Amino acid sequence: MTLASRGIRRAIVVALAGVLIAGGAIAGAQHFTPKRNGIRYITRPAAYSDISATVTETGTVNPVDTVQVGTQVSGTIATLNVDFNSKVTKGEVMATLDPTEFQAAEQQSSANLAAARASYAAALSAVTQDQASLRSAQASVTKAQAQLALAELTVRRDASLLQQGFIAQSQMDADQTTVKTATDDTQVAEAAVAVAQAQVRTAQAQAAAAQQQVASQAAGLRQAQYNLARTVITSPVNGIVMARNVSVGQTVAASFQTPTLFTLATNLTDMQVDTSVDEADVGNVRAGEAAQISVTAFPNVVFSGTVQQVRVNPTVVQNVVTYDAVVIVHDSSGRLFPGMTGQVTIDVATRQHVLAVPTAALLFRPLAQRSAPSAPPGGGGVFGFATPSNGTAPAAPVAGAPGSRVTLWILRSGQPSPVSVLIGISDNQNVEITGGDLHAGDPVVVAQVRGSERGGSSGGGSSTPAGGAPGGSPGGALGGGPGGGRASGGP
Repeated sequence: MTLASRGIRRAIVVALAGVLIAGGAIAGAQHFTPKRNGIRYITRPAAYSDISATVTETGTVNPVDTVQVGTQVSGTIATLNVDFNSKVTKGEVMATLDPTEFQAAEQQSSANLAAARASYAAALSAVTQDQASLRSAQASVTKAQAQLALAELTVRRDASLLQQGFIAQSQMDADQTTVKTATDDTQVAEAAVAVAQAQVRTAQAQAAAAQQQVASQAAGLRQAQYNLARTVITSPVNGIVMARNVSVGQTVAASFQTPTLFTLATNLTDMQVDTSVDEADVGNVRAGEAAQISVTAFPNVVFSGTVQQVRVNPTVVQNVVTYDAVVIVHDSSGRLFPGMTGQVTIDVATRQHVLAVPTAALLFRPLAQRSAPSAPPGGGGVFGFATPSNGTAPAAPVAGAPGSRVTLWILRSGQPSPVSVLIGISDNQNVEITGGDLHAGDPVVVAQVRGSERGGSSGGGSSTPAGGAPGGSPGGALGGGPGGGRASGGP
């Protein structure tokens, strides 16, 4: 073989090797590098699970019963026997006001009552005296009437004797004069009786007035004694002092309203959390439902509570309507303090062994292929559904309330296929499926990635659950239902 032949053969071998190496590199690049416009889908299988729907709100921890202790009289604080966190019993003296003014008023009222009683006694004595005078006048009338009757009888008898001539005319004249005198005496006695009766009535009226004065002064004394007693501030209940609003030497005025001196909590082991429930969730909250309460002071402790009441009185702030739900919680160790902010989670519904899908599946909307031409009006897109000119799938309504019909996407033959289903309750991670052509094990698409994108999950693509920008959220589509900020309640 000549030298030229060998050179030609070597050149051919080198050329073939280069072609093989180049082809292998291209094939490897095509094998290990995703296509620029390729889309891959992340799925989760539909599966049976237990779902508990909850409503989560924040509220303020308060004692179940609080008592504000005030004063009904004005004065200066003389002594304080309790302070913050002091435990008190019913009837225990907590503070006193300076009693000097009230003691003087009590003494004055007592003296006035004594004077009124003396006046009443004098009035009764006058009544007795006038009644005696009346009886004397009445006796005088009786005597005068008897004398008048005797004089009239004498005149009648002497008139018969005068006709018979047994007595003189002068005797008859004397008898008639006696009758007239007796008549005058009777009239005078009767007038004296009338005067005595008037005096008795006047004395009785004065006695009645004196009696009413006694009653008035007695009431004034009781009022003075009551005000004096109010200078001693006692505890109306057994409890603990939450707040002390006064100090020794401070003047309190009770002219228009009762000033609050102390605030008592009857019990710090039985507390309540007053939460504001949004109107979208209040229909799912019922009295008697279980609740879990957590506070920042004890981040690893969950307190158990019960919804005691959902008040129908609405609170409207900037057109946002909320309702007060009272959650009762018992903590025998007394770790909950009034005023703490509690995170309350209310269990509104529970479903066991129901078909469920991840909440992200409700948010997913497929992206169109970037290289695909725009679909004609009314025609099918890349995946068999209409695709607008901006390269995104048409926005389908996503409802969040139990019983809503939504569209899920099932991966079939490598492409997402829409399936209409009915949803139930949600626990913010999974959503109950109550109806529709969906079965356990079906691969439900929850996100998608492009081959040319970086920084995402499942093969380096950017995860896009809802067909918009990566990481897109449902916005207002879900509202308070599954996948939203709060889970909706039972059906």
